[in-house]
Amino acid sequence: MLALFIANLKMLARNRQAAFWALFFPLLLVVVFGLIDIKGVGSGSLAIVDQANNVQSELLRAKLAAVELLELEPDFDIEAQARLKVAEGDLDYLVIIPPGFGQSGILAEPPSPTGVRLLYQSRNGQRNQLVDGLIRSLVAETQDGDLPLPLSQLVVSEVIQVPEVDYFDQVLMGLIGLGIMTNSIISIAVRVSTYRNQAILKRLLVTPLPIWKYFAGEVTAHLVLAAVQVAIILLVGVVVFGAHIHGNVAWIFLIALLGSMVFLNIGFILSAWAQSPAAASGMGNAVALPMMFFAGTFFSTATLPWVLPHAAYALPLTPMLDALREVAIDSGQLWDTGPQLGILGLWVIGTALIASRVFRFS
Repeated sequence: MLALFIANLKMLARNRQAAFWALFFPLLLVVVFGLIDIKGVGSGSLAIVDQANNVQSELLRAKLAAVELLELEPDFDIEAQARLKVAEGDLDYLVIIPPGFGQSGILAEPPSPTGVRLLYQSRNGQRNQLVDGLIRSLVAETQDGDLPLPLSQLVVSEVIQVPEVDYFDQVLMGLIGLGIMTNSIISIAVRVSTYRNQAILKRLLVTPLPIWKYFAGEVTAHLVLAAVQVAIILLVGVVVFGAHIHGNVAWIFLIALLGSMVFLNIGFILSAWAQSPAAASGMGNAVALPMMFFAGTFFSTATLPWVLPHAAYALPLTPMLDALREVAIDSGQLWDTGPQLGILGLWVIGTALIASRVFRFS
């Protein structure tokens, strides 16, 4: 028994790739969960339409720019354009500073003083309540002397009512992306690595079968499996747990298949570097895990600190999840996700070129 135990330890030590990834995963999980602020409400984007252009409005703009919860966007010159951005969900908050802001009634005539208008959608109620109260406080701080309006009228909130989206509705799209990503990357990497170790790939070179047919067969089979995955996840999520799909289900399948092609290519790339199936599985998980957490699968990327919310867009899973949620939750059409689909298309081309360069049969 002792001899067998020692022999197993030696085999584990000799398989350095598998041992490295086995030790790397726990550390990676600790780092990921340490970075994500699950309790936070997430930051929101804010734009300002300044119709006053006076000392008080400049002071308010400076105070709003210093709020960490709000990411200040470039100003809008036309109020209607800014309102449209909020209505479409491309902008979280809009502050409209009226003419005569902060001046007394005598100095402000004409025009008569009006309150600052705050525009936002009804979704994300917890953050809305926090931002609404914060902006009211900041507006009150900018007033000199007698307030031109009662405190309750300094800020007028305009709420655009939109369908409420449960957390599970958001997560369901994340689970679709997660399932396709992990299966595509890990299964193809392990499968190809196994075939290489068993010399099956080398034998294919001397058979009449064209090599491109082998790859086409592998990719097609995995795309069919991806479609089945999407169908099962949607069926269970909607029927069993009451999830709501507001858009066209067909678009969900198309986006999922495009994303699957990216992750299959990544699997082929990893298989070229893995010396064993165990190492291929570890490397696949090492690639999939950061995307699982940093691309917004379970939590909004806005909960990430520092530059990580922006760095998340460098991951292929991020545009896939954005596109899935656009069509499934916001009732968008496929062509509304053009930027995301374009990024996924570039990932397909780029990873395919790399895979064709590094893939080896022995």
